[in-house]
Amino acid sequence: IRMSRNELNGLLGRIDFFLEAVQPTLATRTVFNDGGMTEQIEHLPLGVVANISAWNYPWFVGCNVILPALLTGNAVVYKPSEFATLTGLAIVRLLHAAGVPREVLVCLVGTGEVGAALLAQDLDGVFFTGSVPTGRRIVQALSGRLVKLQLELGGKDPTYVCDDADPKTAAESLADGAMYNTGQSCCSVERIYVHEKIHDAFVAAFVDTVRGYKRGDPMAEDTYIGAITRAPQLAVLEAQVADAKAKGARL
Repeated sequence: IRMSRNELNGLLGRIDFFLEAVQPTLATRTVFNDGGMTEQIEHLPLGVVANISAWNYPWFVGCNVILPALLTGNAVVYKPSEFATLTGLAIVRLLHAAGVPREVLVCLVGTGEVGAALLAQDLDGVFFTGSVPTGRRIVQALSGRLVKLQLELGGKDPTYVCDDADPKTAAESLADGAMYNTGQSCCSVERIYVHEKIHDAFVAAFVDTVRGYKRGDPMAEDTYIGAITRAPQLAVLEAQVADAKAKGARL
């Protein structure tokens, strides 16, 4: 629950950023003027923008597309993840209450079938945050169509700890980077490479940091490790642990 509030607090700052940036960004720029000829750059709305979003930070990730799209004159069809449906409906309800016309912002709810039906529409832009396999399917669905496409897909985000880093500071930062939101973050630290000079000290500090994380009820303010979102992910985690142990890791 504390991390959910952190998401909303972060969104407030992001809203302010978009509001401040929209006019300077959209302002017409004169790039050449010799007295006889003038060249300018101006920005026009795309038109109808589809936003297919993720479940792990639904307010923040969803509004990262919805808000700038609306502010730059586009209509938005928003499909939240089926695992964050109520949040998606709440975002749209609040924006309607704030004055966004209902026909300019529409929410579609459902599974991948709804997403596929959305991609079949006459769209001018598609923005997706989610898995690599779904990203590939979206690319194939839009093949041959002149639709602006932006994908933010899962990775194996690595970090490197240099030999002059403070092991304790690095361990505390990277443990939080790996396990914040119970590891359910788009940019969670997934691979850590440590210089051999400070490897042992880093590992000791990392283990000590993680031992201090409280597991428990997700609605408790002091819980750091709570529930994961979907039961099938338990099998994925178990398989990863088994693979690591088979390669020499200690649990």
